[in-house]
Amino acid sequence: MLTRAERIELGLVALATGVLAAIAGRLPSSLELGSLLAVAALALLGQGLVRDLWLLTKQRQAGGAAPVEEARCMCVESTVGLSGVLAGVVLTAVGVPVAVSLPAWVWPGAGALVWLGGFAMKDLVIQWSPWKLRRVKDHGSIWVRWR
Repeated sequence: MLTRAERIELGLVALATGVLAAIAGRLPSSLELGSLLAVAALALLGQGLVRDLWLLTKQRQAGGAAPVEEARCMCVESTVGLSGVLAGVVLTAVGVPVAVSLPAWVWPGAGALVWLGGFAMKDLVIQWSPWKLRRVKDHGSIWVRWR
């Protein structure tokens, strides 16, 4: 069962997808691969930023709970987003000339895919030492340790 916050987030994904559909005719009809990767990754990171700001606001209103766990881990959403931005920048910097055609219908489809993917991975963290993929609800409660 989805929480109220999750239902709101899915509603915002639908709204953002609708906005993309409405303005798709004014968006570029092609992008280089690096730029497309970076734009998609930034959309994913933006979604995570909005969610994290909402969680911080909610936590402050509740009295600001202290971190409950220390772990060597990183958020999957942030890892994928940062990797996508870096890959996009590298592809653009080295001048990979692969142009991707983007008909108007692709923009809302791609937006929905990115944001639904972000919703699906929002509670996942990659832990090292020991290596594993864990589901941690609102993992802002984890105090990240690198060693």
